[in-house]
Amino acid sequence: AAGATCGRPAAAAAAAAPSCSHLPQMSRLLTCRRGCGAPAMGRSRELVGAIVPAGASLLACRPRASGTPRLAPCCATQTPRDRSETEPSSMRRRGGGDGVGGRVAEAPTQVKAEAAQLPATREDTEADMSVNRVTAWWDSLESRYKVHILTSGAFMIANMDKINMSVAIIPMALDFGWSPSVSGVVQSAFFYGYLVCQLPSGWLSNRFGGRTMLPVGVGLWSLATAGVPLLASTVPGLCVSRALVGLGEAAAPAAAIDMVARVSPPEERSRAVSFIFAGLHVGSILGLLSGPLLIRELGWQSVFVVFGGLGLAWLVLFEAMVARMERSDPAVFESLTQVTGRQRSTAQVHADSLPDGLTAKQGAAAVEGGDTEVLAEVDESVAAEKRHPIPWRAFVRNSTVQALMFTHFANNWFHYTMLAWLPTYFTSTLEVDLMHAAQTALLPPIAGIAASAAAGPSADAALAAGVPLPLVRKTAQMIAFLVPSAILLAACTPAVASHPDLLVACITLSLGLSSFSLAGLYCTHQDLSPRYASAMLSLTNTVGAIPGIVGVMTVGLLYDWTSSWESALFIPSAGFMLTGAAVFAVVTRHDQVDFDAADNKPFSWEPKWPKLPL
Repeated sequence: AAGATCGRPAAAAAAAAPSCSHLPQMSRLLTCRRGCGAPAMGRSRELVGAIVPAGASLLACRPRASGTPRLAPCCATQTPRDRSETEPSSMRRRGGGDGVGGRVAEAPTQVKAEAAQLPATREDTEADMSVNRVTAWWDSLESRYKVHILTSGAFMIANMDKINMSVAIIPMALDFGWSPSVSGVVQSAFFYGYLVCQLPSGWLSNRFGGRTMLPVGVGLWSLATAGVPLLASTVPGLCVSRALVGLGEAAAPAAAIDMVARVSPPEERSRAVSFIFAGLHVGSILGLLSGPLLIRELGWQSVFVVFGGLGLAWLVLFEAMVARMERSDPAVFESLTQVTGRQRSTAQVHADSLPDGLTAKQGAAAVEGGDTEVLAEVDESVAAEKRHPIPWRAFVRNSTVQALMFTHFANNWFHYTMLAWLPTYFTSTLEVDLMHAAQTALLPPIAGIAASAAAGPSADAALAAGVPLPLVRKTAQMIAFLVPSAILLAACTPAVASHPDLLVACITLSLGLSSFSLAGLYCTHQDLSPRYASAMLSLTNTVGAIPGIVGVMTVGLLYDWTSSWESALFIPSAGFMLTGAAVFAVVTRHDQVDFDAADNKPFSWEPKWPKLPL
């Protein structure tokens, strides 16, 4: 640093100083606080941190002639005690107390050390700015979109925890000596829990709301996933662990449909459902990318530990979002929370619970203001809901719901069998290792994301343009079933099967286009009854979970018997989708149904069974 000592002429100080373009900045920073204009060398370490940009540049400049002191003591009026109190302790130790030499020796070294830390400081600042931008973007979103994003994230983690077994089963089978049939049993164990909990999850979501049931499900399946390495030494123990994963994931579809019906207007529901369920494809991609890497570096056990930890992290984020929403957007928060009595009336005033001509918004304001007429209407509606439990028998008797059950079965046979066996299929057919097989299996989920992005908005746009709702739903489902069936049958021919690239393209296209079910099958429950959409989905998904048990095991058995992937994997899927397309087109109706007024009487066979909570 350069400057004049107290009492030195300014001209002499300027002549003695080195010629450097950084000198003005350095001189300003080093001006003594006592007002004498001399360099403040006795100041504390915080000054050194403040002058790092100028000091680092000054160190690169050529020093002036030797023999001239580079640094001058601060003003002559400062006593040795004053200087010792303001000096850094490291200077006092190295410089021998109050001497100038110690400070002269220490200052350049200290500035160099601080300057070396400058890039990291800038990187930290840029990282903080990026975090602030993401936070500002998140805060600017409407509350219902935050619900959609985090729900889609839960679906992403769900499929990561589902697909991890299809990747890890290959090294696990080698370690434990499993045959394809045993591997099929292990992979199908997930669906035992998934099947058993479908109806209860629909009832629980309808009773307590998806906001409550989704975090419960995520917590359960994440803990069960992380516990797989502890139970994998025996097939029964491993099957129990995977069944618990399925038990938790069974809550996700009904919970998601319930939340969409609560927070999204009808004209946005196709897009919302498509976006949320697209998280399944993202989860497949992330699982197939990271799973083989984790297995190669840390062993197959790491896949379950890491993926389970992600679910627990999601749980913290979701609860934080809901807690903040309670303060920032009480209306949406209340719509997500299942409450009863008068509390429910202030938050979830449905159109059919209000006097004629009164909107839901006006009704909520009237309830808040204590309008006795509105309170009486809403309380009667709440009491009626308690008198009318979920009409499960009416669902089963309805021909459209029956058609949806079979359509869901056909849809899931294709998805579950392909999801479970695709890495093994590519390893066997293309003769590649696990890493390359998993990378090849990435292509169908990527195509599924693209199809999901097109299915929902195109369906909503068609409805906005005046296209009849039944035509929109049926067209979407025909695309999802007929085109993939034709592609799979083409893949069974020698002309396609003998060309690996063409075969991979066919599988990718068929799985991608099947995502149009999100604008057909998965939206029909809301068309029939927004009130009971989650309960109906749990019913149809119960039937749809059967292929996870029967289909996955059947593929393994058929391959053991025939040694033909076409016979075991492709032809059964094409057959179910063709019949499912016919049933959906002919039987399904899309008009709203008043299931509370429908026949919900006990079936004739019920007296022969234990009493059911229906």
